Amino acid sequence: MRLGNKTDDEFLIGLNEKNNQIQSVFHEKIKDIAKKYSIDVMMQNGTVKKQETFDVEEIHKIYTMFADKLQGWMSDGISSTNDEGIRRNFIKLGINIDDCKILLHLSIQYHVILFYQPNYEVMKKQKELSEFMDMTKKHESELTEKSDHVILEKLKAEGYKDLDTQSLFEIFYNDDKIREKIMNEIELQTDGDLQKITLRKESLCKALDDLLLETYQMEPVLIDEARLVTGEEGCVCNIDIEMIENEQKSSLFDSKKISNSTKEKITSLVNQVLEAIS
Repeated sequence: MRLGNKTDDEFLIGLNEKNNQIQSVFHEKIKDIAKKYSIDVMMQNGTVKKQETFDVEEIHKIYTMFADKLQGWMSDGISSTNDEGIRRNFIKLGINIDDCKILLHLSIQYHVILFYQPNYEVMKKQKELSEFMDMTKKHESELTEKSDHVILEKLKAEGYKDLDTQSLFEIFYNDDKIREKIMNEIELQTDGDLQKITLRKESLCKALDDLLLETYQMEPVLIDEARLVTGEEGCVCNIDIEMIENEQKSSLFDSKKISNSTKEKITSLVNQVLEAIS
């Protein structure tokens, strides 16, 4: 049973009032965190401009403080997910009480926009990478063609004679043992030049990646989990109460089946959440 859902149950109505207060306080904290400020960033073409962002690390401080205050609650700590520029930072806590369980989920979701640091090294590394790729383009193409020929010939020598080119390459990429053997042969036949070129490119690309700068965008609105899953920006603050029957979560929550003593404990724990977040 998620608190906040419409009900005519007096016990749940009282908890819903507390839940509204908890959500309101959390929402205000997120609005404060999401206040924007401007920083200097560099575009790919070297242009420096102002970009708005906010301090994501502040949410970690709130989660940590909150978890520390909820003594006895279980948690796996702060977690993050990242999906195509959409990042989610969240914490989930839970506590068992008699034949019930209380679950708490706090989360923020925001967009991550990448720029470069306003640093001369960016232009320097970009120029170095561009010149290196221009210089090695023809040689790399020749080596790649030679490597592909070696792969096909070696696979046929291994007994794969009646397969088309695509099937042969699938075998190469899916069979670690064969791939390692053929790669050693390629190294011998190309004097390791292809690997050297690849490693140098990877090194230059990593150097550029190290100069990237993350900025963050979020509308600090309170959303539900359905909107969270679809990738909307915002924050979530949910409390669920579950009944446990025969060590299994019950599909229905019926407060009439809960003793007054357990109800008092649940109310006390929800009050604890409100005090911790205030």
